[in-house]
Amino acid sequence: MSDDPQDLDDFVEELTRHQVELIYFIRTLVGDVHAAMDIRQAVNMVMWKKRSKYRPGSNFRSWAFRIAHFEVKKYLRSQRRSRTVSFDGELLELFADEFDTVANQLPERRSALSRCITKLTAKDLELLRHRYWSDEPLEMLASATNRSIGTLKARLHQLRASLRTCIERQLGTPS
Repeated sequence: MSDDPQDLDDFVEELTRHQVELIYFIRTLVGDVHAAMDIRQAVNMVMWKKRSKYRPGSNFRSWAFRIAHFEVKKYLRSQRRSRTVSFDGELLELFADEFDTVANQLPERRSALSRCITKLTAKDLELLRHRYWSDEPLEMLASATNRSIGTLKARLHQLRASLRTCIERQLGTPS
C-alpha cells in the first residue's frame, strides 16, 4: 500500500467493514467476548502497523483473519502459561477453517431466513419477536396469551426446526 491518501482511506474503510466479522471469528476461537474484544484491538494495531504490506485489491478479509488467527494463537499461548484451559492448535485450526466457510455462507442464509420468516403466521412471528428481540421474559408472553411457558418453548423448538428446513430448501442443500 502506498502513502496515497486514497489508499489510506480505502484501507480504513476495509478495516472498519470487517470489524464485526473479526469479533465473531475471534470469539468463536477463544470463547470469551471480553478476551475477543482485546484481541481484536491487538489485531487492529497489527494491521495498522503492517498496512504497507497490504496490497489494495487483494482479499482484505483473508489477510485480516490470518492476522487474527496468529493473535489468537499468541493469546492462547499466554493463557496456557497462566494455567487456563484452552484449545490445542489442531482444534483451533479446525475452528478457524470452519468459521471461514460458515461466514462466507451467512449473507445467503440470512436472505433465505428472511424469505422463510415472511411465511410465518402472525402468532408465530410474535413469538419469535418476543423471544429474540424483546427484553421481556417468556413468562410475560405466556401470561398475555394464556399459554403455558412449556407450550411456548415447544412451539419455539418447532419453529426453529421449520425455519431450518425452509432455509435448507431455499439454499438447496442441508446445513
